Amino acid sequence: MSVEKEIIVNDWVRNISSNNKYLKLTLSADERKILRGKKYSDCNKALLMQLPRDGIIIDGDILKTNQKDLYIKVLAKKETLIKISASSILDLTKAAYHLGNRHVEIEIDNENIFLKEDSVIENLLINLNLKISKTTKKFFPEIGAFNHDKKQFI
Repeated sequence: MSVEKEIIVNDWVRNISSNNKYLKLTLSADERKILRGKKYSDCNKALLMQLPRDGIIIDGDILKTNQKDLYIKVLAKKETLIKISASSILDLTKAAYHLGNRHVEIEIDNENIFLKEDSVIENLLINLNLKISKTTKKFFPEIGAFNHDKKQFI
C-alpha cells in the first residue's frame, strides 16, 4: 500500500526546467500575503506552506516543494474590484488620499485606481463625485513603504 507523501512548499526557485512537473496554485491578493498554513492546489492537492517569512508571493512565482521535481506555480486570481476614474488627476489624487487615510489597499495605474469591493468605501467615492465601476481582474495592491525592503523572487 502506497502512502502519498505530504507536499510541503518551502522556498522559491528562480528557474525551472521544462521537464519538471508543477501544480498550479491560484491565489487572491489576500491569500498571497500568507506564507504559512494549508492551501489546496487548483487540482485539490493539499499543500503545507512553510515559506521563509522574509518573502512575498507574487503572480508567476515558482515554489519549491519537498518532493523531487515537483514545483508549484502561483497564479493571481481574478477578483471583482471597484475601478475608480476621474475627470482630473487632482480628483484621482484626492481619492487616493482618502483611501490611504482609511488604509484601503489600492492598485494604481496611469488613469485608474482599483480596490476590493466595499460598500462603505463605494459610498465615500460616490460622495466625492468620482466615476466608479466594477471590473474583474487580477489585483496587485501597492505593497506599502515599509515593505519595499522585502525580498521579491522573480
